[in-house]
Amino acid sequence: MIFAVDCDDVLIDLMSEWIYRHNKDFDSNLKKEDITDWDISKFSHPSCGKNIYKYIEDPSIYDYCKPIENSLKGIEHLRTLGRVIFVTSWNVGIAGRKYTWLKDHGYIDSINDYFEAHDKNMIKFNCLIDDGPHNFPNLYSGFLFTQPWNKNFNHYRRINNWEEFINMKVIL
Repeated sequence: MIFAVDCDDVLIDLMSEWIYRHNKDFDSNLKKEDITDWDISKFSHPSCGKNIYKYIEDPSIYDYCKPIENSLKGIEHLRTLGRVIFVTSWNVGIAGRKYTWLKDHGYIDSINDYFEAHDKNMIKFNCLIDDGPHNFPNLYSGFLFTQPWNKNFNHYRRINNWEEFINMKVIL
């Protein structure tokens, strides 16, 4: 069994740092809970708009990102069930940066378990854990990791946090 796990906002709390930088620059009070759609620019300060995506082109953003609660424990649990690979999309200027974050935080030992791909379905795996509904070609290919921006998407299997996943009886 091969488990593919997304990085941003599944393992790495990218959104908190992203919002922090936006709010600081635009004297705004955007909160994670306010973002109810995949396109975060809909919720950014009017003076920022689509430029909000420039924040995630800065590799230093990962210097300040914290792990999602219990995510390392979740990865360790997955390893008892099979192989874990990390599959993540990337932005200009940050290629490889997430691998460094994963390594620095004890999630990964080998570059062979790390893949950067915009189309995650090009990678061979049995089960995907991701917060992006668009990454599931069918509703049975994995678990949607709940975030405010995907709550309106109906998915067959959803996990709200890593502790819930660890305690559930996974039927694959």
